[in-house]
Amino acid sequence: MDKSTDLVAVNVPKDDVDLYSVTESGWYAVDDEDKAVLGPFMSLGECDRAIHDRVALVAQTPSSGTGAHVT
Repeated sequence: MDKSTDLVAVNVPKDDVDLYSVTESGWYAVDDEDKAVLGPFMSLGECDRAIHDRVALVAQTPSSGTGAHVT
């Protein structure tokens, strides 16, 4: 899973789907390289909730080598 938490919501219109390498228009969470990470969503609210959920999930995931070990 990508560990980046710097995502922003972008509304991709039909004319710009090729710029973001997506197949349909809608709201997407994109990273700092303009790569669509989540989506499409029907509304900004749905996209925003997905971004917040992903940030929370990534924050809970232990980094390699720093989590508890089961023996």
